[in-house]
Amino acid sequence: MPIDLAPPWWRSSRLRRGVVTGLIVVVCVCFEGVSALLAQYRHDGITDQAAADAMELSNGFAVIMLVGFVLAASLVWRHRWPVWISLGISAVTIALPLGAITPLFALYAVLLVTTGPWLWASVTLAAVAEFVSVWRDSSGPQFSSWSRGIFSVHDGTHFPWWLVVLETVILVGATVGLAMLVRSRKALRDSKVKEGRSETKLHALGEEVARQAERERIAREVHDVLGHRLSLLSLHASGLELAADDPKLAKSAALVREGAQESMADLRSLLAVLRQPGDPDISQALPTLVDLPQLIDESLAAGSPVTATVFLDRGAELHDQVGRSAYRITQELLTNARKHAPGAPVRLQIEGGPDRGLQIGTANRAPDPADHTIRPGNGLTGMHERVQQAGGESWVWVDDDGAFRTLVRLPWRSRGTADD
Repeated sequence: MPIDLAPPWWRSSRLRRGVVTGLIVVVCVCFEGVSALLAQYRHDGITDQAAADAMELSNGFAVIMLVGFVLAASLVWRHRWPVWISLGISAVTIALPLGAITPLFALYAVLLVTTGPWLWASVTLAAVAEFVSVWRDSSGPQFSSWSRGIFSVHDGTHFPWWLVVLETVILVGATVGLAMLVRSRKALRDSKVKEGRSETKLHALGEEVARQAERERIAREVHDVLGHRLSLLSLHASGLELAADDPKLAKSAALVREGAQESMADLRSLLAVLRQPGDPDISQALPTLVDLPQLIDESLAAGSPVTATVFLDRGAELHDQVGRSAYRITQELLTNARKHAPGAPVRLQIEGGPDRGLQIGTANRAPDPADHTIRPGNGLTGMHERVQQAGGESWVWVDDDGAFRTLVRLPWRSRGTADD
């Protein structure tokens, strides 16, 4: 049963970003609304709460308030178009008596992802917007000024210019510092992720190098041992063929010599695959079901009668990897029959198609027809392992007539599938 590792919806990053964006928009909407009211207070010269309660919002400042709401709502797209949103909000804030918070949120989004001239342009225009907004706010009485209330500058006293600069530097500097901190932490996390991936790839490469070295060592050992013995076998068989007076003995020696030479060729192909398993040219040189007639001829020449029936629907479309597995399985079945029932007829049947898979079956006389016990040796064990690697199934049994039977079913794969 598959396990769903996805976090619950209330812990998803998309929901978290949506909640944060919603809170930012609400805060900016409230701040812009209050800023528009304070702007009308300064315009109308209102200095106490009684006059403020009696004031009616004029159409002009209502439009300014609406523009502030639109700017706050545009922060929803601050991560999609950060530069243009920031530049637009800063420009409108310079032109209209709006609050200083919305440009800072827009600038923060720019600082997270942008570099180069556009970053400096956004920071510069946002700083100008902050300066103008603070200067405009400090020009009125304390009742309608955030800055005078924060720094306790009473009415009738000129608001120092350096406080305007200081407040601008603090607001812009805090925004830039926080954004750079978040950006550096994100870069650190990304670098750790890349480092982990690099270590994984390096570890996998080291394992592949070690496996390749082991394959090379095994290939050298196999070549030195089997290659030497097969060469001696071919040499002695050739001498026996030339020296034999009996035609039957000469023919048998010729068969041994040809078999040794073919074994040498197979050994070279297998060693090439062992050294370079991913080389397509080497893989294409290995035998497939197309080479099945030669395999049957070898069995006939070795004195093992084979009756073969082969029927493949759309066999030309069969994947080479499946064909190679089927060839080796058939080779092992025929070899096993010759080994345990020499000279006995072997019935070979191969059939299949895209809709029913590939089926290989053999039947030959059992060494002891009364004994139905199966004692698999290295050959049958290797055949079962090859079948399992190909994703198939295999069965071995002795039927009621004393015939030793094997059945193999492999999944059909056509050329050009996704596994190529």
